Amino acid sequence: EQQAQALFKAWFVDFEPFGGVMPDDWSIGTISDLSSDIVCGKTPSTKKKEYYGDYMPFITIPDMHNNVYVISTERSLSEMGSDSQSKKTLPANSICVSCIGTAGLVTLVAVDSQTNQQINSIIPKERFSSYYIFLLMQTFSEKINRLGQSGSTIVNLNKAQFGLMEALVPSISDMNDFDTIVKPLFEQILANQYENQRLASLRDTLLPKLMNGEIDVSEVRI
Repeated sequence: EQQAQALFKAWFVDFEPFGGVMPDDWSIGTISDLSSDIVCGKTPSTKKKEYYGDYMPFITIPDMHNNVYVISTERSLSEMGSDSQSKKTLPANSICVSCIGTAGLVTLVAVDSQTNQQINSIIPKERFSSYYIFLLMQTFSEKINRLGQSGSTIVNLNKAQFGLMEALVPSISDMNDFDTIVKPLFEQILANQYENQRLASLRDTLLPKLMNGEIDVSEVRI
């Protein structure tokens, strides 16, 4: 992730591959200019237990902490629950940004998911780089908090304000060139997250067995 952030700064802040000058075919636009859609999440009625199950991840702010990708969630929706608000479904590699309460957290979606109303999510335009937008949004934390406060101590940046935030819009060709470099980094991050999850599950299964003597490793030679 740090390598990707360093590459982002070199390309889109310092313009190193372009002689230190922003290319003429880039522009200053808004988040909406990068998005085919901006989706403000919604929580299905908790009174309907049939809306919750294990069909689709339901992302909330606790799931976003310290994660590049959200690969597991505290709650999931049933197929009925996800169908009840199908327009809120995010495809893989959408970018989630927390905009209410704990604002400025940014994650990528690993698989089709929905979120609650504290999160605005960007579905990139066709051929636009999810990784560029993810790294760009990581630099927006302070701006999100400033815009969302509006005299209140609780940050609440609505969808309209979010979409109007100023953003650098590079050319599609340059975003694709950047993607070619950083995509392997993000694929490795995702693979590592899944591997860490698998190892943690294995640890949690084996450790109690070791503690109660169900498994004996005294004869194991390393």
